[in-house]
Amino acid sequence: MNIITACRPKPPLLIAFVIFLSACASSPTPRYFRLAVPTEVAVTPDQGANGRAVIVGPFQLAEYLDRPQIVSRDGANGIIVADYERWAEPLDASFQAVVTANVGRLLGSDRVLEFPATTILKADRRVTGRISRLDVDAGGLAVLVVQWGVLDGAGEVARPGSVSRYEARATDEGVAARVAALNATVMEFSADLAAALR
Repeated sequence: MNIITACRPKPPLLIAFVIFLSACASSPTPRYFRLAVPTEVAVTPDQGANGRAVIVGPFQLAEYLDRPQIVSRDGANGIIVADYERWAEPLDASFQAVVTANVGRLLGSDRVLEFPATTILKADRRVTGRISRLDVDAGGLAVLVVQWGVLDGAGEVARPGSVSRYEARATDEGVAARVAALNATVMEFSADLAAALR
């Protein structure tokens, strides 16, 4: 009898177990977002660039951005990591892919490829850089700060490195609108990069 009684779950433990199960059952489902190429991009045939072969990347991420969760700015020094709002793929890979596609379409060229395409394309130009900021603040202002430069086929500097900053305002407080604003900053950078490659 004593053995049977000792094996029965005690009410406080049972209650704690039920609470734990209910908490697990009510956890939000993660939502996934990605940067994207705009459906309408003004195309200028790549006559000025003489059909140069361009390799875009790699782009290095600031450490605070190198995570699957979407990061927002909280004041001057704080960040908020959204546990249930995530990037669908690594942000550096997504950024590089979108910039490559944007620049290719802006130049009207099919010779703009992503790093590491050096094995299949002898590049006339190579773009590299570092993303030091890509986030949205509490007021819905999206900011991209990127250090970038252009090398020639021999690895020499074709365009000196510089730091560029881009801003766009989210249309509402939703995450989709914030990602769209970030996407707009990436498009602006792509346009400047395409102009530098002409």
